[in-house]
Amino acid sequence: MDKIETPFPVTSISRKKRLAARLLMKSVVYSFALFGLLFIVLLVFILNMLGQETVMTADVPDKAILVVDFNENYPERRSDDLFSEFSDVPTLSFYDLTKAINLAALDPKVKALVGNINISGLGLAQIEDLRSSIGIFRRMGKKAYLYSTGFGSFGQGTREYYLAAAFDEIWMQPNTEAGITGVSIEVPFVRGLLDKIGIVPEFYARHEYKNAAASLLSRDFSPQYREEMKKLGGGIFDRIVAGIAKDRNIGEDEVRRAVNEAPVAAEKALEKKLIDKIAYKPDLIAQVMDETGGEMINLVDYALNIKEGNKKHPSIALLVIDGMIVEGESNTSPFEGETTAGSETIIAQLDEIARDESVKALVLRINSPGGSYTASNEIWYAVNRMKEQKKIPVVVSMGDYAASGGYFVSLAGDYIVAEPLTITGSIGVLGGKIVLSELWKKLDVNWREIKFGNNAGILSSNHAFSPEERKIFNRSLDNIYKDFTEKTASIRGIDASEMNRIARGRVWLGESALQNGLIDALGGINEAVSKAKELGGIKPKSRFNIVYYPKRKTFQEKLAQMFGSGPKISVNKVVNDFGFETDDINMLRRMEYEAVLPPFRIVY
Repeated sequence: MDKIETPFPVTSISRKKRLAARLLMKSVVYSFALFGLLFIVLLVFILNMLGQETVMTADVPDKAILVVDFNENYPERRSDDLFSEFSDVPTLSFYDLTKAINLAALDPKVKALVGNINISGLGLAQIEDLRSSIGIFRRMGKKAYLYSTGFGSFGQGTREYYLAAAFDEIWMQPNTEAGITGVSIEVPFVRGLLDKIGIVPEFYARHEYKNAAASLLSRDFSPQYREEMKKLGGGIFDRIVAGIAKDRNIGEDEVRRAVNEAPVAAEKALEKKLIDKIAYKPDLIAQVMDETGGEMINLVDYALNIKEGNKKHPSIALLVIDGMIVEGESNTSPFEGETTAGSETIIAQLDEIARDESVKALVLRINSPGGSYTASNEIWYAVNRMKEQKKIPVVVSMGDYAASGGYFVSLAGDYIVAEPLTITGSIGVLGGKIVLSELWKKLDVNWREIKFGNNAGILSSNHAFSPEERKIFNRSLDNIYKDFTEKTASIRGIDASEMNRIARGRVWLGESALQNGLIDALGGINEAVSKAKELGGIKPKSRFNIVYYPKRKTFQEKLAQMFGSGPKISVNKVVNDFGFETDDINMLRRMEYEAVLPPFRIVY
């Protein structure tokens, strides 16, 4: 082995000294770890001694201008990890965001709203919901302003501008651009790579539109897959164009021309009536303060000033199911990749809701591309059991996705509400395994097998399915597909021939899902809560509470979560250091599940 040159001096330590050094190092590390843990416990204890609210909030002025940054992250599920204990500015959930804007519309103290957006992580269904909330704010006679230092980064600012169009006035910074470049859908096909390294995917689907494994099986779109993606992307684009045209009072053809010319410089955007003024943000603030005589207050401060209702009032429970549906416990660690919704965790929360006598209805907020069919079935049964035991209605509010296993869970709802751009449907199933036999040959690794049972190694990755194993496996997929479609047809009142047309793995936007009978109405969280209140027998003008689930974790639970996620912190760091985006890895991970959307990325 070649000698490695190093700028550090070479030291020699005897074996005894090395052992002593290791023991000393371990003692130091453990001491620091124990000290750090005790410090965290002490700090949280002191904060709790100071009172329940550990975050300083500003009082709401008599004349308030609500400032909202839409570039911030607003997850469907509330952040509830150890680090949230120490955050100066707590992260609001999407529900908290919409709740604050809706209450501000009714609050006589709030005179105007100023939003800011540049590059946002909001999903399309979330943006639809926000557009509705902004509309309510404006209908109350209050003005809403939107400021941007440029929509998107050169391009990919279409969704940001779609939200901006809902405001009274759009202001842009000089020498910036509106990157309203349209909508594209990207799909990773990795079959070529797998062939090179000797990995053979063996997956089967029900049916031709269930394309979650296509990235592994193919090098390009199948005709059915291309048809689905064109329908999906075209529906999204048409909806956005129509909404912008209506909001800005210009023709749809003019909007399409602007998209085809984008990125559009601020001066050109003003000429095309896409924006209202080119100026710097202090100029906008000065104008709004001058018009209203108000003071600025951040949305977070405003939200933290919202007091909970009287506990004696009836309640509506809001339970969020966010992320891939898996068996076991939910993952909400900020260090791990994609958020998961675990069946055990959700069932425990449903049991807790069932014990709350004040709850008169449940709103199930589902934002999931699907996942394990077994876990989805468990949750579906648990929701129905809770409904039967507690005799309360369940209203489903679909987020950006409620497809495949996510749609299966939605079937437990008495009433289903989705946004026009919610992605739903994908009623189908897939399954299979990755076969590594050719890779082992390349590596000169020989696996041998001794079986006790004809099908003992059916899911082994060391060999392909035998003809008999393939027959057994596909029979299992047929049974799952039959269960999925029969439940959907029965619950939604759809006849067999129509069910065959809208199932087979097809993906639908909310508007088409309504036409096909898969959902009951278009709308967001507001509409779902209103329907839950009605079905729960709460009188129209009477007061009620919304109880959010999952409830806050205890400090001990947060601490256990942090230490439990430790090993995965380093894994994600290594993945990112090698230039891979964890979102891309998570997108490919979806293919290991049975009832899930295909891995695609919508760029807008």
